[in-house]
Amino acid sequence: MFIGTHALLPVCLALTSDDLRLSTRREESFPEWSIPLIAFFGALPDICSSHLSLEARYSSWSHTLAFLGALIPFCFWAATYFPKGTRLSVAASCWFASALHLAADALAGGIPWLMPWVMPEVTPNQRIGILGDFYIHPDYWIFSDAFFVLLTWILLGIRAELRKRI
Repeated sequence: MFIGTHALLPVCLALTSDDLRLSTRREESFPEWSIPLIAFFGALPDICSSHLSLEARYSSWSHTLAFLGALIPFCFWAATYFPKGTRLSVAASCWFASALHLAADALAGGIPWLMPWVMPEVTPNQRIGILGDFYIHPDYWIFSDAFFVLLTWILLGIRAELRKRI
């Protein structure tokens, strides 16, 4: 998938959560600057190891479970810049954003999830060490990005309206 989907899918989830909380007249779960941070962590696996081909993704260390494990302390470190009551939700959302990136890539060609323990081997009849397949064809990736850009814009508009009411 393209970077727009990776960055904006977790943002849409965070904005939906905040919009639902604001609609019941409660305060927001996510501080203002946590939304761009969540988007950054959603795009982080591609930022750390950019790739233009599926074969390059299969050799990418940033599309593995080891990367998600190593990312945990960085998520907590980034959350220390936010108010105390929101740090855990920000850290968890940042980690979840990167996990969603890997899940989306698993649906869009696969990821080498157990590398370096199992080195990926892709032959025409076998896909050893690769989790996922082309469940979402590359022809639809641009539509996915467009959908999440539009949805983010709508959710930000709803958030602004709900803030005016409170």
